[in-house]
Amino acid sequence: MAKRKKHHEEHPDERWLITYADVLTLMFVLFMVLFSISVVNTGKFEQLKESLAKGFSPGILDGGESVMEQGPNDEASPVSNAPVGLVDVQIPGPLGTTLAADGTSTEQALETAQLEDAQSTVEAAVKKEGLGDQVTTTVDERGLVIRLKTEPFLFQPGSAALSPRATRLLAPITATVAKLQNPVQVEGHTDSTPISTAQFPSNLELGAGRSCAVLRVMWTYKLPPSRTKCTSYGALYPIASNDTAAGRAKNRRVEILVLRLQGTSETPGALGG
Repeated sequence: MAKRKKHHEEHPDERWLITYADVLTLMFVLFMVLFSISVVNTGKFEQLKESLAKGFSPGILDGGESVMEQGPNDEASPVSNAPVGLVDVQIPGPLGTTLAADGTSTEQALETAQLEDAQSTVEAAVKKEGLGDQVTTTVDERGLVIRLKTEPFLFQPGSAALSPRATRLLAPITATVAKLQNPVQVEGHTDSTPISTAQFPSNLELGAGRSCAVLRVMWTYKLPPSRTKCTSYGALYPIASNDTAAGRAKNRRVEILVLRLQGTSETPGALGG
């Protein structure tokens, strides 16, 4: 039987070429990865930045609908234009509110925004009725103050009987106030001229009659009585001097106060308010 010839490998010393080729391939891949990382696609980066800005900013994304009514100052910048040294530090909070350096909480800031939105709605409604000169509004530490001139549009001098045309003024105001959950206090104020009649022994009774008359009308426009009250301060808290006829006319007023739920204050407006 013939012996089988042994098979001899050709070029046995060239096997290192395979390992060398693998190392070169891995190094090429490594350099390509490093090169790709070093090159920034500015277009893609700008798109990413814009998407993140929309995602973390208040408001709504493109194509959606807002679930919260925004106030008239939604576009206002949180940066104050006050002179240097008078700028309050403010930190942006959720839903566009701010956390002020004076300790105002997020809830208080949100409530202030709601009251300011209601203030703008009331002003627009009374102007639409042509009665803008009969009303002034402010938002202060107590809440939203809606100040009504009493004479001669609402009441005749020395009387607490509401004029029939008063509904033109009270109806749009009540429609706005009734949408809030805040308690409502109606305050009667008079000038310092003494009154002494069988119906009104003093200015305190006259102020009470006027404030309660206004509140009764507001009840008819669906303002819940359970969160309302009327009171009188008479001539105790003037907002102008009683030495002039113009000043006395300003002091004769009814104030509809939408009280804050966050930090309610019962102090009425004083001189200069």
